Amino acid sequence: MSRGLLLLALGGAALLAEPSLGQCSMCQTALTNSSEGQRIASEFNHAILVMVAAPYLVFGSIAGFLFRTRIVEWLGARYSSSSR
Repeated sequence: MSRGLLLLALGGAALLAEPSLGQCSMCQTALTNSSEGQRIASEFNHAILVMVAAPYLVFGSIAGFLFRTRIVEWLGARYSSSSR
């Protein structure tokens, strides 16, 4: 019950959230005030968001690999001791 309520609350918060930009207000002002900056403003936002996501992806991959090797070692030790 509480897990479903939590998921419902998170889903509601996600639907009510305002869209945000990936750039600071100074960069946004500089981009939107120039004629060529208006063309590249959305690509600039995407580039910033990709740069933010990349470290999470790298460290998440490393953590997943380490976690998986520990699980494999634990299972190997558990099944080798139980088969004797």
